[in-house]
Amino acid sequence: MPTPHKFRNFFTLVPNPNNKSNAKAVCIFCSSKNGGVQAAALIPSCFTTNKANLCRAHLANCENFKNTYTSEEIEEILSREVPEDKRKLNDIGM
Repeated sequence: MPTPHKFRNFFTLVPNPNNKSNAKAVCIFCSSKNGGVQAAALIPSCFTTNKANLCRAHLANCENFKNTYTSEEIEEILSREVPEDKRKLNDIGM
């Protein structure tokens, strides 16, 4: 079983009826503002596929997340490495 990515603690995983092999990652900040995990799981802007780069992108655009942390904390969280970053560097020969 793969280890959770570095953004996993900001999301709750729920089954994805459209893709059984990859759960929906529901933002905990969006769920607290929208009536819970199940309600937020129905709002497209509140969830993403459980992939590190997609979760980071969601947090980068999530006002609920940005209202919870200081700008320094946000910068530290969003600067966390994801496996896709390493693959991109390898693809361009760095």
